[in-house]
Amino acid sequence: MSDVAEAWTVLRLINWTKGYLARSGVEDPRLSAEVLLADVLGCSRIDLYTQFDRVVGPEDLARYRQAVRRAAAGEPVSYIRGFQEFYSLTFKVTPDVLIPRPETELLVDVVLDLARRAGGAVRLWDACTGSGCVAVAAARYAPQLSVLATDISAPALAVAAENAVRCGVAGRVRFARANLLELPGPFAAMAPFDVITANPPYVSDGQMAGLPRPLRAEPELALRAGPTGLECIRPILIDAPRHLRAGGLLAVEIGLGQADAVYDIAREVGRYREVRFLKDLAGIERTMVAEVDG
Repeated sequence: MSDVAEAWTVLRLINWTKGYLARSGVEDPRLSAEVLLADVLGCSRIDLYTQFDRVVGPEDLARYRQAVRRAAAGEPVSYIRGFQEFYSLTFKVTPDVLIPRPETELLVDVVLDLARRAGGAVRLWDACTGSGCVAVAAARYAPQLSVLATDISAPALAVAAENAVRCGVAGRVRFARANLLELPGPFAAMAPFDVITANPPYVSDGQMAGLPRPLRAEPELALRAGPTGLECIRPILIDAPRHLRAGGLLAVEIGLGQADAVYDIAREVGRYREVRFLKDLAGIERTMVAEVDG
């Protein structure tokens, strides 16, 4: 992005940056260019389309250049921005947490559907909470929920707690450090839960090297499961029934091609009377939902 006599208008910046990011291997280069520019200019992406001829001033241009360089170097755009939209809410994100993605909204859908059908109070345990996106979004849209959110990462829990404050649900979401479904003693009285959700690590060791560059910048602790990719999912399926009420639900996000193996694990556990899978927008079986046998 060299300085030349021609002014750097919004449209010229978007077009130049799109090509630069594409050559750098950034996915969705046009979207990334627009999102970063909108943030710098303090407007929405849609607003950019009404001001293509606007000349970007030197200070904003310098900030934009810095953001574009970071994106071209492989840093996820959401980390550069410092936030990510999820379930119509805005969540703070840092390199300590996975970036919330649309497919994870399926977990929130499961909780909200259960809450609507229950009518009364509902207890949710969101394990592997990360940024807290599932726990916080569910609490925001279902006021009858009381929520426990746990994660093995203390820095992730700090981000999640901040997001609960940002979204106005800090009083109904409790946070504790725990590995998978190891229920912390101070919160034992919350059991049995009506629903447990989890977005655990499910990337196998062999898949890690093939991940897109921006995804490899996200915390390995939240991605890598082990040799098969099922090393975290399996103990969750085994442990969930003892923490759930009869008829309670377990909802777990899984990886591409894992549905058959996850179904077999659930059948081996022998405590689930119904196991089904929800597909994401790409048609991938992304979320396992299992009902505990009474």
